[in-house]
Amino acid sequence: MPQPSSLLARLDRPLVEAQGLPADAYTGPAFAAVERDRVLARSWLAVAVGADLPQPGDALPVDAVGQPIVLVRGRDGTIRAFHNVCMHRGLKLVEAACHGQLLRCPYHSWAYDLEGALRATPFFGGMASHEVRGFDPAANGLKPVRLARWHDLILVNLSGDAPDFGDYAAALYRRWQAYDFAAASHTRQVEFEVAANWKLIVENFCDTYHLPFVHPQVNEYSKAEDHYDVIDGFVVGTGNLTAARDEPGAEALPRFPGLPESLARSGEFLALFPNTLIFLMPDHYFTVTVTPVDHGRSIERLDFYFPGEGATAERFGPRREALYALWGDLNVQDIGMVERLQRGRVSRAFEGGCFSPALEAPIHHVQSLVARLMEDADA
Repeated sequence: MPQPSSLLARLDRPLVEAQGLPADAYTGPAFAAVERDRVLARSWLAVAVGADLPQPGDALPVDAVGQPIVLVRGRDGTIRAFHNVCMHRGLKLVEAACHGQLLRCPYHSWAYDLEGALRATPFFGGMASHEVRGFDPAANGLKPVRLARWHDLILVNLSGDAPDFGDYAAALYRRWQAYDFAAASHTRQVEFEVAANWKLIVENFCDTYHLPFVHPQVNEYSKAEDHYDVIDGFVVGTGNLTAARDEPGAEALPRFPGLPESLARSGEFLALFPNTLIFLMPDHYFTVTVTPVDHGRSIERLDFYFPGEGATAERFGPRREALYALWGDLNVQDIGMVERLQRGRVSRAFEGGCFSPALEAPIHHVQSLVARLMEDADA
């Protein structure tokens, strides 16, 4: 495995001279294990959406880079995250989505409320007693995990020391003030298994260079040369002023309410490092949560949202289906490329590659964020 301290030196130079992350950063189990702790656990990691837990009392187990987490919607409607382990003997507490007022361990029936407090320890003091002198239930509740929301998206920070989420995602809030995300409703969720490292998926998302070659059907009206880059801290990606077009003979979907006419055809496609991809259009948006499985496998989860009647009205059903199909087809095209990138990374001849100064600055930025976090832990 390359020394973390050497990674940034490859990238921290003029773009035309920079060398990308080495192949081992995508193919090496040892690199992935260090990256899990130094990069992913120290960032804001997307794990689910609020639509997964629609009612108070809903609980959902998720895996966050190998750590079992349980998300719970409390009686107050707030979603909280806890380490998904009973504090008595270390049994995984919740195995599947469930609903109730208590999270009860099946091993010895210890129970926790929706705020994580320990509420029951049956027969802990013997068959005639549930209490033990000197044992403090308040000190033995579920351990919380730092959680943030970006509209419906749920993110966690395992290390507990990532920057405040408002600062971390500031570029999203600043750039997208004109969009009333509260008016949008969740309509569909789709998953794809991808035989590729998570970074290749994120890098491909930020890549406009491939558009005319891999996505010619979109490049006809949303041309690569019309894109612009967005590089702002932990937010990176691209935008296009002509990303949207009207479909002949189809009633236009409702736009986000109050959206200025200047944004009527614009689209922005921004990644919130490390694993959140957001596709924002005038009449819908969707998030892609990229979940690393191991060094060479990932899962993509797409969650779609439409504002107002665009989410529910029957007359817009065909248009919604057409968009699901379009984005699905584009994603399949991308998956074919990133899986071949993964297969190519095993070549001994590949030493990290180079960057187009005109078209690949966002990819360079993603790799630099990885390198910087890997190196910071050495300091």
